[in-house]
Amino acid sequence: MDLPVIQHAKEICEQELRKALAAGKQGGIEIFYQPFVHVGTGQVIGAEALTRWVHPLLGEISPRIFVPLAESNGLVAELDRFVLTVACRQAKRWLNTYGPIRIAINISPLSFQHADFVAVILNVLKETRLPPECLEIELTENIALRQEHTLSTFARLKGIGIKIAIDDFGTGYSSLNYLRMFPVDTLKIDQVFVQDVENSQQEVPITSAIIRLAHELNLQLVAEGVESEEQKNYLMQKDCCVMQGFLFSKPLPADQFEQFLQADVHSGLRKC
Repeated sequence: MDLPVIQHAKEICEQELRKALAAGKQGGIEIFYQPFVHVGTGQVIGAEALTRWVHPLLGEISPRIFVPLAESNGLVAELDRFVLTVACRQAKRWLNTYGPIRIAINISPLSFQHADFVAVILNVLKETRLPPECLEIELTENIALRQEHTLSTFARLKGIGIKIAIDDFGTGYSSLNYLRMFPVDTLKIDQVFVQDVENSQQEVPITSAIIRLAHELNLQLVAEGVESEEQKNYLMQKDCCVMQGFLFSKPLPADQFEQFLQADVHSGLRKC
């Protein structure tokens, strides 16, 4: 495809993304939720909020397309705020009905680096009235490369009561030293270390090492991309009991996600 054609397509997509953000769900942008399941108890203890965009004419547009587009055209802060607001408002509704549900939201490094990022979080929490301890911010480990800014922002988030997770752990380039420096609550084991544990001679030691590291540092663990009983059983044997993946559920719209909560409500209130 010619470069002018590609550029024109990007410009159209950018214009449509601006319209969609302004229109919200009516513009085709919707938040889906993939549950975190504690396999020892069967409880749904939280969910990751995932953005989906279905354009009325262009059809479904992958996050791999529209998120980088938003980052390159100055829209990502607006997109992240939209996701924060919708997901926190939904989590507050679930809190009122089912008890606290930890809602995890992946934040772009560009949004995180904004000087007003913490103020945005505070405004969203005030607007939605969600307790801060029910919100978890997910960041890739490469965010730690800007140590001074990261440490300051992490400290402010922790002071509010918000939890911090490192997503895709083990796939970045930063030093393990940041786990000592920064007040991280959760490590998410990337799916590349999970998917082949039943037949790989290389991934198993890495996965085991990540689990041991988290236990030694008293961090919570979430295994991403769990798709088979073999993977689930291996992780349970290693004392990693909170999992996320298609074995339990694909990402769901809010009304379908509630079915998981309704099945679990008899267990009483959860801790975020």
